[in-house]
Amino acid sequence: MTSQALKELRDKKLITSEQYNQLEPIYSRKIVSVFYELRTLLYLGVMLFTTGASILIYQNIGDIGHLVLLGLLTAIMVACFWYVVRSGLPYSPDQVQSPIPYYDYVVLLGCLLFISIQGYLQFQYELFTERLSLNTLITAAFFFYAAYRFDHLAVLSLAITALASFFSISTSPQKWYENEFFSGSHLHLTAIFFGVGLTTVAWFLDRRGIKKHFTFTYHNFALLIYFCGCIAGLFVDEAVYGIYVLLIYAGCYFCWVQARSRKSFLFLLYGFLAGYIATTVVLADIVLNSEPVLWFWYSLLSCAGFIYFIIRYRTIFKRT
Repeated sequence: MTSQALKELRDKKLITSEQYNQLEPIYSRKIVSVFYELRTLLYLGVMLFTTGASILIYQNIGDIGHLVLLGLLTAIMVACFWYVVRSGLPYSPDQVQSPIPYYDYVVLLGCLLFISIQGYLQFQYELFTERLSLNTLITAAFFFYAAYRFDHLAVLSLAITALASFFSISTSPQKWYENEFFSGSHLHLTAIFFGVGLTTVAWFLDRRGIKKHFTFTYHNFALLIYFCGCIAGLFVDEAVYGIYVLLIYAGCYFCWVQARSRKSFLFLLYGFLAGYIATTVVLADIVLNSEPVLWFWYSLLSCAGFIYFIIRYRTIFKRT
């Protein structure tokens, strides 16, 4: 809306003069919001603090002492969680607004320090070498609790990542520290089942009305992991690649349903790219492999189709 349109609304008595005086500086760009810039700086500050603390510990570990550094990190972490518990609102299954502007950043700092302490203990004392999967599961459980208790999407992302790491470590050889992490593993199957399981959990929690605003984050991770697993299966299990093609098409349909219900172009983009890769693999195996000319026309037309897709649907699907 322009300032002129706003003035016309006032002249037609659709808004009051008081409302016009409040809105006019915004639409005339006399007042500019720096909300996202400040949030970015705060997140960057948290990341720089934890990174700087890690570098400081690494460079001065012999002078300061291991127990002193570990105690200092633990004290800061405990102070962070004590502060957010003391000043935060009680748990609610609905979305909870932060009581203070920097509340979310204190939560994130406490969680990142929790990881730093674990990394310190592993690096210095190798406490988790033989119990890596159990430690990862405990970390995931802690992050899930913190995400729901303090209503924090960034911590939820850390929790899902930690849980995915637990399953990948559990299904891979345990000699990860001897560079045998991927030997004989079937991580693409784990990724597919994990994506389906994560989607099921998100659907259940959404139906129960528990943190419904978390559902988008669940689906975002689930679809990325699911499609990565299916696409990897196309090339790992070439003898049965048709099964993975069908799984990808099923995922594309789910993306279409979610894109329409949530007005999310991102989900539609995921489905389009995964479907394009699956279709290309099928055509390459059946038709295009023996016809170089068709490869040329297919590449040309598919690029044009992708551009049309972006232009056509970008304005239709916008996440609410």
